[in-house]
Amino acid sequence: MSRKIIAHLKNLLDQEQGAIIREWGHRWPLALVYPNLYQVGMSNLGFQAVYRRLNDHPDLTCERAFLPPWDLWLEYQRTGTPILSLESRRPLSDFAALAFALPYEADYPQVLKILDQAHIPLLADQRGPNFPLILAGGVTTFLNPEPLAPFIDAFFLGEAEGQVENFFYFLARNLKSNPDRHQVLKALAASQPGAYVPAGYQPTYHDDGTLADFIPAPGYPSKVMARHPPDLEAYPCHSQLLAPGAEFGQMFLVEVGRGCGRGCRFCAAGFVYRPPRQRSLIELSRQIDLGLTQRHKIGLVGAAVSDHPAIHELCQQVVAAGGQLGISSIRADSADRELFDLLAQGGVKTIALAPEAGSERLRQVINKGLSEAELNAAAVNLHKAGIPNLRLYFMVGLPTETREEVRDIARLVKRLKHAVTKSSRGRKGLASLTVSLHSFVPKPFTPFQWVPFLDLPELKDRIRLVKRALKGSPQVRVHADLPKWAYIQALLARGDRRVGLMLLAAHQAGGNWNQAFRHSPLNPDFFVLRPRAPEELFPWDFIDHGLHKSYLWEEYQLALAGKPTPPCDPRVCRRCGVCGSAAIP
Repeated sequence: MSRKIIAHLKNLLDQEQGAIIREWGHRWPLALVYPNLYQVGMSNLGFQAVYRRLNDHPDLTCERAFLPPWDLWLEYQRTGTPILSLESRRPLSDFAALAFALPYEADYPQVLKILDQAHIPLLADQRGPNFPLILAGGVTTFLNPEPLAPFIDAFFLGEAEGQVENFFYFLARNLKSNPDRHQVLKALAASQPGAYVPAGYQPTYHDDGTLADFIPAPGYPSKVMARHPPDLEAYPCHSQLLAPGAEFGQMFLVEVGRGCGRGCRFCAAGFVYRPPRQRSLIELSRQIDLGLTQRHKIGLVGAAVSDHPAIHELCQQVVAAGGQLGISSIRADSADRELFDLLAQGGVKTIALAPEAGSERLRQVINKGLSEAELNAAAVNLHKAGIPNLRLYFMVGLPTETREEVRDIARLVKRLKHAVTKSSRGRKGLASLTVSLHSFVPKPFTPFQWVPFLDLPELKDRIRLVKRALKGSPQVRVHADLPKWAYIQALLARGDRRVGLMLLAAHQAGGNWNQAFRHSPLNPDFFVLRPRAPEELFPWDFIDHGLHKSYLWEEYQLALAGKPTPPCDPRVCRRCGVCGSAAIP
């Protein structure tokens, strides 16, 4: 064992508040693994919540592990040290199970890196009973787990609240009495909501390479019901561990709600977390009071923070207590001057707005529902409130986007900047205006799951159009993601388990995807650049979120027609299927 690695892990643990150190004893030991850096993983509320819930179970003990930083990774390789857990600093191969938390497709390659350095066979069918079970969960897995299917023994699909403990305890209890893993995993799939065991399913393919069928073995369900608790009130979600080294280590994070009812057609969270669920003011107020005893700054998180009906009261509570606020991006049409004033009083220096598209026509296509007048008002109001920095999020490569609409991004940015300058009446304008450009990646369970990813040369050229148009604009900075990595994300987001073999080849090539593609019997463009037929069977169609596929297709047709859809309201609408079929009169 490397002393440098041991000292690093001990130092991280010593700085934390809230870590749980338990003797294994009779408890079933599992490692919760975040396949990214400690700083990133410890800023994820879901990861923290699962860690706490599993350790609250009397028959389980849960430790954490992370991808080492680069200098430590070299030390692991130089010394041959296997990946170690944070709490007890044991090799991951000592645990009964490893559970990977996967919020992003970009973390998939790190799963293989960690397994390899833990000296655990990568492919599930090559692991015997002396190795840990390899499990996985997180939002990317209940969008489409198939690219990871060759490596994972079982997935937990859905939200963790109220069920994840049962999932792990079922394995702990049954493996003690039955050493046959295959039988236990089959029983898991048959009895536990959200359990998906890839070995129990056999895909078949048409001659053209498209998926023909997805056949469950006897005893396995044909559909896997993703777990979504209808009410989150009994499951507070806030910082459980305070880690100074995390990205948001100086904040106490509080989730105000889950999901978003706006129905943006590119956003998977807006569909798979339906219906949107807001936590009550009473419960959130209690969590904020708790947070203020531990940190001076409260971070309010969620997919639609400013849509919470009590957002003003929550911010006022923090400000009145002398605390500071952190907030994720907000909707321009749900933020008024009063909210911006509260955020400024709470020390917020930067606000992020997400127009997503430069033209109103394209915002209608994606159902963003934001007018330029609303964006103007938000930009002016945040500046008048004394917030000096504005960040704007846009996507390029959206369905039906024209090159002229790409130029509209720069035009909109300039008009918003001008509106702020005009309203300032001689006072300073914005200190900085940052434009973040992201390549559009079609995601499962959205109306755009039939849409191809834009080819790379055209995508790069559209990003250059925006950068050239904004070059030299005072106080304006432009950041763009790399289209080649967005291509990989699109591959991992919408591929089937054959893409898992490409992932394995890329790992074996030291992360060189081009080399992996050259040796692949299937062209990756088949998964990334090909438009999907209306009737095509998708690799993720076996997952049941309650959404009607026909509804998503209807939304796609409305997008092509440039027609908006009202926000999700279960009181008057049953179109999507999540809340049942009959509309309420």
